[in-house]
Amino acid sequence: MSERAQRLHDAPWEGVFYLAGGGTSLVNEMLGTAGASRTVLDVRIPYASAAMREMLGATPEQACSETTARAMAMAAFQQARALQGAEGTPPASAPFGFACTASLATDRQKKGEHRAHAAIQTPTDTYTAFWTFDGDRTAEEQALSEALWAKLGQALNIPGVEGEVVIEHTAGKPAWQALVLGDELAVATEPHAGDLILPGAFNPLHEGHRQMLDIAEAITGRSGAYELSVANVDKPFLDYREIETRLAQFDRPVWLTRLPTFLEKARRFPGATFVVGLDTLVRIADVRYYGNVTLRDEALAELIEQDARYLVFGRVLDGEFKVLEDVLDRLPERIIERSSGIGADRFQNPISSTGLRRGESHR
Repeated sequence: MSERAQRLHDAPWEGVFYLAGGGTSLVNEMLGTAGASRTVLDVRIPYASAAMREMLGATPEQACSETTARAMAMAAFQQARALQGAEGTPPASAPFGFACTASLATDRQKKGEHRAHAAIQTPTDTYTAFWTFDGDRTAEEQALSEALWAKLGQALNIPGVEGEVVIEHTAGKPAWQALVLGDELAVATEPHAGDLILPGAFNPLHEGHRQMLDIAEAITGRSGAYELSVANVDKPFLDYREIETRLAQFDRPVWLTRLPTFLEKARRFPGATFVVGLDTLVRIADVRYYGNVTLRDEALAELIEQDARYLVFGRVLDGEFKVLEDVLDRLPERIIERSSGIGADRFQNPISSTGLRRGESHR
């Protein structure tokens, strides 16, 4: 029996564990000690890229990275909360999500250093840690296991589960916690009417976004705000570190929300004009995001009921810059009627956040 595992099982925590590439020794030690059912709600080891994509909602740009570890930990945290809720009674312990993504020694030559990123997500905090290793697989796995135990002990404040490990910590502000926990749908960083909104992931915010909102303000005479949702249809759920990093980019009001779809945004901001790129408008009308034409049309009908309108800026589609008039044949009439296109003579900025992350040139 492991004394530190016993201490963990006796602590008031219940968690989900996601591990890729290493860290399974920690799980073996936990499960091999009586009382594991008080701590462990679920364990997954997503080695295949398809398994990771299913878990996170998107394929990570790099499998072994801090960003991926945090996304895994947040996914594990959301799963822990869902499993606790499925019991039908108030949970006796606090939920947490634990993740490790590692690139350790194996039976083939590896490029780059042997390393591991780990993250823990709790209702109030995001924790991360990073280590490098230099040895054979057995030695590296053992060293990683010791480091992970120390991280668990520090983050979850478990007496007797100690070790020398440096962790980074971001505390969630009360408003952020309310969104992550589902107690609020939208909070603004500054007072704003919610009538002119540019939604996006802003990873990162770039000059194209700023130009779009400047032009939208000039056209409508309204004061604009950005909208950043912590939950997304095809992107990982944002943790507190990610929220803090992205909010630091803005010099205008930001609506931080838990509104992943445009229908949910329209319900929260009735009568709003949404500032969107052409690719976003095409997705709003795409049947694939609804399941079938009937469900799509029902959603579009409700968007009309909520008086949602769209100011549409050109984007690169199919390898060339296009504006609203170029894709009218791909859009339902009810969307076209509520959309106003911005011509290429006023806005023709091909920059994208994805391209910036990849280091692409947009000249």
